[in-house]
Amino acid sequence: MKFILAISLCSFVNNTCLPPVEVIKPYNSWKECSVAAYEISKAMIIAQQDPYVNNNKLATKFTCSEAGVI
Repeated sequence: MKFILAISLCSFVNNTCLPPVEVIKPYNSWKECSVAAYEISKAMIIAQQDPYVNNNKLATKFTCSEAGVI
């Protein structure tokens, strides 16, 4: 079974998220997808400016869905 990762950057200040970005690569397991999500989340947060992250209390939200299941 393959899994597809979708990840969004979210603000806890105004309780909104950017539209999710789907990662093209299919993952071979739930664990592989989840670990990738945390790695990508870290990169997404690091790529933002400190004041933007801190002022908006940014975090990510992700889902790992079975490929072919909507």
